[in-house]
This record gives sequence, structure tokens and C-alpha cells, in this order.
Amino acid sequence: MQSYCAKGLTALLLILFSSVPAYALEIRGSIANDSFIWDPQNFAGFDYDIDSDLGSDTLTTNLWDGNRLDEDEGIIYETSNQNKALSNAKVGDTYGMLRVAEIDNVTGRIMLTNEDNTITLGKNRSIEIMPGISIKTADSDELRYYIYKEFIEPGIYEIRGSVADGSYTWTAENFAGFYYDIDDDLGTETLTTDLTDGNNLSGDYPPGIVYTTDAQPQEFDYYDWGRYSVIGFMGDEYFAGYVEDYPDGDYQYRGPIFFEESEDEYSLADEQLEKILMDEDTTRIVKKGESIKLKEGYELVLKGISDDGRVYLNLLNDGQVIDESVISASADNPTLYDKTYLFRKDVGSQENLVIIAVHFRGTYKDEDYAMGFADGIWQISETPLDVSENTVYGKMTIQTVTADSITMDNEDNSITLERKSDIELMPGIHIRTADNETLRYYIYRMVTIGQNSS
Repeated sequence: MQSYCAKGLTALLLILFSSVPAYALEIRGSIANDSFIWDPQNFAGFDYDIDSDLGSDTLTTNLWDGNRLDEDEGIIYETSNQNKALSNAKVGDTYGMLRVAEIDNVTGRIMLTNEDNTITLGKNRSIEIMPGISIKTADSDELRYYIYKEFIEPGIYEIRGSVADGSYTWTAENFAGFYYDIDDDLGTETLTTDLTDGNNLSGDYPPGIVYTTDAQPQEFDYYDWGRYSVIGFMGDEYFAGYVEDYPDGDYQYRGPIFFEESEDEYSLADEQLEKILMDEDTTRIVKKGESIKLKEGYELVLKGISDDGRVYLNLLNDGQVIDESVISASADNPTLYDKTYLFRKDVGSQENLVIIAVHFRGTYKDEDYAMGFADGIWQISETPLDVSENTVYGKMTIQTVTADSITMDNEDNSITLERKSDIELMPGIHIRTADNETLRYYIYRMVTIGQNSS
């Protein structure tokens, strides 16, 4: 197994400057909206040894004028002689946008700053500040940002949360393994441990482990479709239902058509969730006879376009036609309904749920060519995840489910945090303890990247 926790910056310096491959893992730090300090407690990308409680890396941002990291000390990175990669560094050496500013030969402390590199944190940016470590900002008028480390090599990686020595609570703020959307500031997963007798997580009432998560409204990437309900569950993003209300700034071409066209709109109320497979607003040119490749064996074929702008579509699943439809993408004064292809299906206990939607903003046709311009795609899985009460996931049992929340605990599964133990709480999420007489532990999530990753 390959761990994210490589010693010092050795792993960072081995990551080459290159485009992001199809499979990549981003390990983020805590979210900031002002000056901030990251260390091994709130950024799992920094090296930390739980057995000896060693980890010295810190990265500090000092903002000016709301969003500017001025040269010299807008960014300060510090580490100790634990860092083998910088053991031969000298003052003036550069690592990406940072330069070695100070070396203390007595303590082995090394400090790097962004000398000669002022950085402005504009919206929707990704800035590599040193090899392997970058800053990401939200696509929002409100400044939100975090540092992150990216892994591109296939393998199994461990994403850890903050280290605890007693009862503790992990959220998306201190555990990068939980779901979080920086653009809309979404993510509500919480896991709390309540220790008794020093190291016991009781399986009786009150339980030693409680996990909660809440659904939140989310805008479709194709804005005119309005909003849906999203929820993080066991670290992954899921669809929880369609939202009925019209978003702010509604106009005649915008509205909750998926809610109106689905018979059972609320997945979570039916005690099930669906994976979000596609949510895109990139324009695609689709010629006559070509198809839009979807997930789970689906594809949407453009069969033809009439002179008045009607688009003839076939939906295929595993090569078989399962639906034929006509939309009016270029009609006079078309509505949102006119320009959107919808496919409904029974999914688990939900009847006629919209699982696929494609929006066409227009068409083109002459004697030689016929093509449509698709600028919105939505797809959720047709295989639901069961979140009904009393469902067991690992050592956790779902206790309550409402239209917008899930609560689990370790009922009937008492856990003792012994020295050097590794315990799976729920699929993919574990507790690890130190090989030390002093109790230290953290939760972590296993993530696979590569050809066989999900």
C-alpha cells in the first residue's frame, strides 16, 4: 500500500510539473477566508508520524487588501531537519514560487517565502506555490481557499484527519476525507467520538461514535435547471432529491423541471441515495449520427434535425434503443422544456425519477451538415444506495433518516482503542491508533486511483 504520508518534501519534489491525468487525488487542507496557518493537524498533505507524534511542516498565508499575498512574507513555509528533501538546501534556493530565506544550522529549521512572487487570490484559481503543493480558490465572489497536494500515481492512498488524544469531532474542516464543495461551501458530515474509561467507544447508549450528515441545496452546473439536494455520505457525494422552489432571479426560461417531471422527487425521504455521475455545462457539438457518451452504458444519439429545428434523439443502453424522443431546440421562443431531453426511470423505491437530462441550446442545418449544440448534461445512477433505518455499514448502524438528514452510531459495536490498532468504522473509513503507550488516534479514508478506481 502506498501512503500519502511520504517523509518530508521528498514526495513533493518527485511530482513533476505536468497536466493532470484522468485519475488524480487531491488532498486538501482546512478552508480559509483570511490569513491562515496549516500544519499536520489540519493538512493531511504534510508529513506526520503518529507513533512518535512528529510533524513540523507549517505553511502560513498573510493576506493584504483582502486577497493579495505580497512578496517576501505573503507565504511562509517552515520545516525542521526532519525534512530530508531540504537537508542540503542553501539560502536563495528556489522551490517553485518559494525561495529559501533562512536556515538555522543549530535547530535545523528552514524557512521559505514567496520572495519576488506576489500572488493574487482571484476566484476559481489553482496556483502551484511549490512542487506538489498548490492553492485553490472558490469560484465565488466570496474568498475561500485551501492548500492541497495532488497525487497522480496509481495506488491506494490514505487521507487522515486531525489527531486526537481524547473525545473528538471531525468535520470537512479537519478531515479531507469528507465531502466538501469549495465553490458553494457545501459539506456537513460530522463524526464524533466520546471516550469512556480512557479508551472505550461504547456500543451502548450513549454511543461512543456518532456520525451525522445533512442535505443541502446545490445549483446545477447548467444554471437554468435550478437546484437539487446534495448530501455527503461516508465521504462521497450523493443526490438526495430535486428542489421544488425557484431559485433567486428566476425568469421564464428557468425552473425546477426535474422536480416537476419526476413522480418521486425526494430520494432521501424514500431512504435511498443516488451517485451523481454527470453534472456539466460545457458545450458539445453533436453531429447527425453521433452520440453523447453517458455513464452506466448509456448514450444519447442525435438521429436527425428537421428544417424547423426539431431534434430527433434515441437513448441507448448497452447498445439497445430504450427511448425515442423529439425536442424543439431551435423553435420560436422555446421554453426550457422544449430544449431539454429528459429520461425517467423507476429507481429502487422511487417511480419515474429523472435520471438523465441533456439541454440543447440550438441547432445548425444545411445541405451538408446537421448538428446540435448540447450545453447541459445531468445524470444520476440507476442503482440506489440503501440508507433505511437499521441498515448496517461496517460497525455503524443508521438510526434515523429524515427528508434531509442521516444519523449513524456504533450500536452493539463497542470499540476499544488499543495500541497500534486499525479498525474499519464504515466502508473506506477507519480509525488508526499510535504504536505508543500514550493514546493518539485519527480517522482516515482509503482512496484508490488508477485504472480500476471508481
